[in-house]
Amino acid sequence: MKKALLVGINRYPDPSNELKGCVNDVRQMAETLKSRYGFPGDGNLRILTDARATTKAILDGLAWLTAGASPGDSLVFHYSGHGSQVPDKHGDETTDRLDEILCPYDLDWDHPLTDDDLAAACADVPQGALLTVILDCCHSGTGLRDFVRPCGIPPSDAPDRHRFLPHPETMHQTSPRPRRPARRFGVSVTRTNAVLIAACRDDQTSADAWIDGGYHGAHTFYLCRALANGGRDLTCRALVSATGTALARAGFDQVPQLEGPAKLLALPFSAA
Repeated sequence: MKKALLVGINRYPDPSNELKGCVNDVRQMAETLKSRYGFPGDGNLRILTDARATTKAILDGLAWLTAGASPGDSLVFHYSGHGSQVPDKHGDETTDRLDEILCPYDLDWDHPLTDDDLAAACADVPQGALLTVILDCCHSGTGLRDFVRPCGIPPSDAPDRHRFLPHPETMHQTSPRPRRPARRFGVSVTRTNAVLIAACRDDQTSADAWIDGGYHGAHTFYLCRALANGGRDLTCRALVSATGTALARAGFDQVPQLEGPAKLLALPFSAA
């Protein structure tokens, strides 16, 4: 069985937080999974965009994605949108005292969608099934998807500034907090039977860029291109390497990251 949950959020309630390429990202990912890897288009592939991508809808979608999974299945969760950090409330973040979060359309800073929530939602994936989590966002709290214009000439209304969702408690600080290493969102899920592919290091932003005549997440664009050009035996490790090389050649400084058990990193991207 092949199933995928794809989430892309361009529009947020506050227009100043809007992005440009996230909906295109999920469309490109859906087409790649269907045409290259045989994912069914009906029933086994769900897409949540903009106002439909609420916290509940994402958690319900994860429950649907993992329900009934069995050895040999290939599951994909792809998220394109804002990310941020919130103060750790459970005492399990001993390094930076922060929880990494995704930012659904209806983000509630007091009850956010955390890394721990993702791990709990995917905890029942059995051994022998492969869950691949692909995140085109930044989770360092210093920024998310950066609007950049290295590839071609975009429309005249293209924004040219950094975009991120700071926690309200940090918005009015007069002096910056000391820089501490941040745990990347999604690392907890790799303790189950999952591989995490993240768009950048925790100290980098993930680019929302004008590429090939439209806005895209640079990471998703070049990852899908690597999937399309690679063989069916392309491993997760080779995929991330090829994506990083393509990003660098295109002028992006973000470095994709790969996490998970070594035995899974050596498997083809879609092992089912």
